[in-house]
Amino acid sequence: MKEEQKTDSIFLTTTAAARMLGLAAQTLNYWRSQNKNLNYVKLGKRCLYRKSDIDEFINKSVVNVAS
Repeated sequence: MKEEQKTDSIFLTTTAAARMLGLAAQTLNYWRSQNKNLNYVKLGKRCLYRKSDIDEFINKSVVNVAS
């Protein structure tokens, strides 16, 4: 199984996703309310984050500094 397929099946709660990103859970709640920055999955009343989406968000946030 490819690595991407493995991480697509890993879901994190808001608290776990926030911890992984070094953010407050309230920040992710706010981003969700504004439809900003990070994709999430809505299952019933639960909002979950795919690990692959978090990894992609981190990769897109990299700032390259010219040497």
